[in-house]
Formats: sequence, structure tokens, C-alpha cells
Amino acid sequence: MVARFPIFAILLIFLSSCAVYRTEPVTKIALLAPFEGQYREVGYNALYAARLAMADSETSNIDLLAIDDGGSIETARLRIEAISNDPTIVVVIVVGQYAASAEAQSTLENGSMLIVGNWNTYPTTESVFMLSNPEIDNQIDFSGEITELVNTTAPTQGSELLSLEQIPLLVDTDLLQIYSSASLPDVDFRDRYLNSAEFTPEPNLLATLTYDATQIAVQSIKTNTPIAEISYEGINGHIQFDNGYWLDAPIHHYQYDGVNLVPVD
Repeated sequence: MVARFPIFAILLIFLSSCAVYRTEPVTKIALLAPFEGQYREVGYNALYAARLAMADSETSNIDLLAIDDGGSIETARLRIEAISNDPTIVVVIVVGQYAASAEAQSTLENGSMLIVGNWNTYPTTESVFMLSNPEIDNQIDFSGEITELVNTTAPTQGSELLSLEQIPLLVDTDLLQIYSSASLPDVDFRDRYLNSAEFTPEPNLLATLTYDATQIAVQSIKTNTPIAEISYEGINGHIQFDNGYWLDAPIHHYQYDGVNLVPVD
């Protein structure tokens, strides 16, 4: 006896063999920061914060791509040029003085850029947005290399670079004053950050700002909203932009209590 397949089963097999399975295209967020050299702590603080933000966002079609800035303005420019040639990268989050420089910024031809922290710079195009209050530059008198602080004898004021773990090893922290638009990590953020992966560093001011920057980038992609039109409530308060700057960005004043940063009332 010859087995016979019902006609609908034959049609099902035929249609299945002709089916084309499509997957949703992946969009990327690039994190450009120092991951080598003296300032690698900056990059890794940002990296774990960005990864935590991605996990909290529960995205399935947005990837985070970490890229080292190369340790100079010129290498940062080359990295941004390469990023511009990748159409899947739609937002670049920049942490660090080299990639945040006006020369490096101007290399970006496609997508948007979020600059995390104060790096004594300014937005050079309409696609660049700063997570910092520009008035901080009027508060600080230090913008050089950390190594210049060794053996200093005068009070020194600066930005988030002075919140790095290495700073108490280099100088007398009683001499330091720090100004930033970033809030210190609270207990919940710190616990979730430290438990998010092995070997996570202690989160600093740049960690909370990077978390918010990543959430803004994800929100922009998921809702197809330009970053210039984003209204976001995050760890550091309400964030929206006006002419590339964080509108009404706070300015917080910190100092060291031994090895820990504390707010100055």
C-alpha cells in the first residue's frame, strides 16, 4: 500500500522550503573612551555603566561597541572617522578629553554624539550634545595632566578627572575641589553596578553620567526621536538639550573626605 500525504501537508512543506527568515537589523551605540594607558579607569567606569544601562533597557536589537580612543586627539579623530563609515552606528558616546576635543568631534559625519563630562570643550556641530554644564569651566582652574598635580602645594579645582581612584594615591586630597554635573552613585546604583560583572571598578562620577547617556541613546533609537528632542528623567535629574547643551544642568561641588568624595554644602 502506498502512503499518501494530505495535500495540505505537501503545501506546508513546499511553503516552508521557500520561506525567507528575516531578522531585525542591529543598531549600534559606540562608546569611545580611553581603555589603555593612564586614563583607562575613565573608560572602564564608563563601560560597566553603559552595559548596565543596556541591560536595564532590555534591548534585543541594539548593541554596545566599546572603542579605545588611542590616547591622542589624532587617534581619536581616526576612530570617529571609522565610526562615521559604519552605518549601523547611530550614536557615539564619548568619555575623555581626546575624543571630546573640537578637532575630534568635527570628524563625525553621521549619527549623533553625546559627550559625557566636562572636558573643556564645546559642541562643534548640531549633532553633538554635552552632558555637562558649560559654566563649570568658570569654576575650575585645572585642565592639564593628572601627573601635574603631584607635589602640588596650592588648592586645585577640577572636573571629573579628579574623582578617579588613582587621585588619592597621587596627591593630598585636602587640596582638591571638584565640580561636575554628575551625581554621586547612590547605594542602589553602586550595588547593581558592582554586581553586574566581575572585576568592576568602584563607580565614580562618570559612571552615573554614562548610564544616563546610554539610556538617552537607547530611548532615541527605540522611539526614533532625535536626541535634540529627547526629554529624559535619569539618575542625574531631568535631561533635555538646548543648542547642544544640557538645559539647566546642575553644578555639584565635591571634595574628598579622606579617600571618598562627598558633596560640599
